[in-house]
Amino acid sequence: MLELLLRFRKNPVAFTADVKSAFLQIELDLRDREFTRFFWTDNLNNNPYVLNFTRVLFGLRPSPYLLAATLKHHFKKYKEQYPHTFDLLNSSIYVDDFICGRNDVPDALRTTLECLQIFSDASMLLRKWRTNSKQLDLLWQQEGVETEFSETSATDLKPPIKVLGLAWDSEKDLIYFDPKDLLKFMSRKTESKRFILSVVGRIFDPIGILGPFVIKLKCLLQDLWTLGVDWDSELPPKLRHKWQQWSSEAEGLTEIKIPRFYLGT
Repeated sequence: MLELLLRFRKNPVAFTADVKSAFLQIELDLRDREFTRFFWTDNLNNNPYVLNFTRVLFGLRPSPYLLAATLKHHFKKYKEQYPHTFDLLNSSIYVDDFICGRNDVPDALRTTLECLQIFSDASMLLRKWRTNSKQLDLLWQQEGVETEFSETSATDLKPPIKVLGLAWDSEKDLIYFDPKDLLKFMSRKTESKRFILSVVGRIFDPIGILGPFVIKLKCLLQDLWTLGVDWDSELPPKLRHKWQQWSSEAEGLTEIKIPRFYLGT
């Protein structure tokens, strides 16, 4: 994941997409379907009957592997015809997310159309395309590419999207941590060592842009361990003040934004 994010930041033209209903595009082997039985009823007054899934289920341990193996099987068919796109697809997909970048718009458009053909031949659809380039976005619309906001005008402001857990403002080409879910969790107002550890675990920061802020909370945890504070005991006054100060500052995490492109001005 980290490698994908780092490569996502190295090209001036960035774009993302996802595979529509990826797992449901893959049929289960007949021998495996017997292990996916479930009860179903159309009428609560009648006895339920037994059904089984015929497609790969989301959430099962082998499902990501089955999807990855299926995709790679179809990519190989185009190794000779589209060698650059073949290499790109093999290194730019995380489960059902496609994260990519190119040096210029013509190259990005060519890559897009080749990817769409490869997935179409596999009876799959890459959709919700998103880019920081208004020129590429316009070319996509002319080519009939299903973008993230196909129903909106090219001049409309587009809200940020998630790219492997990080928020990406494609209009300004900035990436940042969206604290909305974290703040909702913290609104429980619990003050204990157990809760603080849970907060640390909910901060997903793969490229370390929140490092200076998060380390303060980890130091607070270290102090709690040193003092021997129990998991659910009340925090000592001094450390409770540090926790409350950190909590109040967490609301400003959206202000920490960095350019997506390494060499951007």
